Amino acid sequence: MNIAYFKDRDALYLELSPEDPAHAWEAQEGIVINLSEDGRVVGIEIEHASQRADLSMLRVGDFPGEVHAVEGSAH
Repeated sequence: MNIAYFKDRDALYLELSPEDPAHAWEAQEGIVINLSEDGRVVGIEIEHASQRADLSMLRVGDFPGEVHAVEGSAH
């Protein structure tokens, strides 16, 4: 799983699986769910992220408890 914030587009992307989506569904204006060919959710994009969430709270790592890295490559 990867989380990326694209400041130039003000978009937050949660990559749940490192594969190209086959389909996209706009669940709500500015919330896009990316699906695999067989219907699995592979990613979620949140447009205008700074208006929808407090990005000052966005952290990568430093979670409570132990953090484990899962082997695999992201794209």
